[in-house]
Amino acid sequence: MSDDASLPPNAPMINGPGSRPQIDGEEDASPSSTTAPASVPSLEAVCADLHGRVSAFLNKTPDSDSTRRVQEQVRISIGVIEKALTDYEFSSLSLSYNGGKDCLVLLILYLYSLYSHFRPSAKLTASSNNNNNNMTTTSTPPPSIPFPTSIPAIYAQSPDPFPAMDNFVTTSSQRYHLDLCTIRTNPRPGQHSHTHVHQSLKPSPLSHSDPPLPSTPPPPVDATKRVTIRDAFATYLSASSSNDASSTRPLPNKILAIFVGTRRTDPHGSNLTHFDRTDHGWPDFMRIPPVIDWRLSEIWLFLRAEELKEADGKPLEYCEMYDEGYTSLGGVGDTVRNPRLRYVDEDGRERYRPAYQLTEDGDERLGRG
Repeated sequence: MSDDASLPPNAPMINGPGSRPQIDGEEDASPSSTTAPASVPSLEAVCADLHGRVSAFLNKTPDSDSTRRVQEQVRISIGVIEKALTDYEFSSLSLSYNGGKDCLVLLILYLYSLYSHFRPSAKLTASSNNNNNNMTTTSTPPPSIPFPTSIPAIYAQSPDPFPAMDNFVTTSSQRYHLDLCTIRTNPRPGQHSHTHVHQSLKPSPLSHSDPPLPSTPPPPVDATKRVTIRDAFATYLSASSSNDASSTRPLPNKILAIFVGTRRTDPHGSNLTHFDRTDHGWPDFMRIPPVIDWRLSEIWLFLRAEELKEADGKPLEYCEMYDEGYTSLGGVGDTVRNPRLRYVDEDGRERYRPAYQLTEDGDERLGRG
């Protein structure tokens, strides 16, 4: 996170699933009144379910070196999350979430860890079932502490998001009970979005269809105002630390640390550690990237693991764009399908293989402008 924009304009905050509502166009820092539909299980039930699935993945005998490495990566990441839950109050932790594959792995492991943290007996049971799993042991609160009902989170939204991406953010935020604060960015004011598609890479009419472009304009954004990702975080943190004594609703605790889905191969990720305070003029908070050392193939092996399948046998849900040949998701103006996944079928039609078939980390961002 080394963007050098000035701090901070009033970044536009828009209501997302579980996001904090706006009042008279200004952000409201009080907890969201939005609740998940009645058909959605409670956060505790969701965490318990994923705790069981991840535990099954960790406890199985690895059938390959790749599986063994991913199991070790999971344990390392869980250890980082557990340390964060020990060092910080839950209400002072937040999650940076954009619906991407790396953030999804982080979220699943966070949900697993929350169940271990707030229900210590579950952790003891998991440990006794797998004495060789190397998981970090940390202190946990007594069972009497109420289980949280939502998870603080921020979505620094692209100025031109794909509808499919936003739809997945919406549905997954509801499913996993994220109290999501959505802030629209505008890093290049005055510039119109454009698609970085070389003529040779344009799909044929019979190829896999691209997610549709937005049919209606996004929520109003001042086109003259620069709003970077750094500005979005500054606005979010400012709202979290506000204190209105006249408010009849409890305000959220000040956010001190934020989990991020950054990996080593991402921009500005090469030198990050598991606990890395912001620098270069960013608002002050602790960055926590538990999946920093995961490789691309490990991300997909975990997300598509048999043990993580839903009760109906379907794979764990992720953004559908990954099955259309996209490997790194940004906005409409800077994201195309990865040329490494392109092929021509027996009928001469251009096709794209799914993202999980890409194995080289260095090729992951070839679809980004």
